[in-house]
Amino acid sequence: MKFPVTTKAMSAEEAATISIRNAILSGSLVPGQRLAQAEMATQLGVSRIPLRDALRRLDGDLVTIDGRRGCWVSSLGASEIAEIYEIRIALESRCVRLAVAKLTEDDAQYLCGLAEDMDLQHPELLSGYETRRTFYAELYSYADRPRMTKLILQLRDNVGRYHVLQNVQHSVDAHGQLRRQIMERDPEGAAEVVVAHLVEARDDLLATMAPGELVAEADTEQF
Repeated sequence: MKFPVTTKAMSAEEAATISIRNAILSGSLVPGQRLAQAEMATQLGVSRIPLRDALRRLDGDLVTIDGRRGCWVSSLGASEIAEIYEIRIALESRCVRLAVAKLTEDDAQYLCGLAEDMDLQHPELLSGYETRRTFYAELYSYADRPRMTKLILQLRDNVGRYHVLQNVQHSVDAHGQLRRQIMERDPEGAAEVVVAHLVEARDDLLATMAPGELVAEADTEQF
């Protein structure tokens, strides 16, 4: 496969991490797929050391590394996806309450502008996903809970790739409702919208999954 090209000046490890992450989020690398490190290093134009370090950055999240069995793209079953959404609902409802409570009028205008751009641009699933991720990262940054926000974004990535793979669309209506709550600076209203949106996204995704679906043949599928 071909990895996305990165143009921003960065270390080999950073560039490899971004390329691998984007390949997983876009579905170019699918859950359960084994990662042949020698081939990956050649395709990415890096040595084995920065590649190994890049994979370690993603270990436990998008990648699974086992000293005896090798390395592969992490996969999730329906129960694991449901659990991730359970955690997201708890964390994101808390985070959005804290964030919206701290917004000034200018902050609210700025975030609503980002949200409008989010729904008007990037119709492709991956670029649309990245735009939404950027918006929520910015919104949650106002909560002043950096560890919580980091965990939320990791969890979003872990299930977001399944939305891309299954072509599950996001809800523009929910974003419009969230914009209204942001403009009114209503923390409880914003939390209700986020929870309803996450429940809908969870149910839509789980409805597309059959038992054992979305996992590559990990013993035979090669990078």
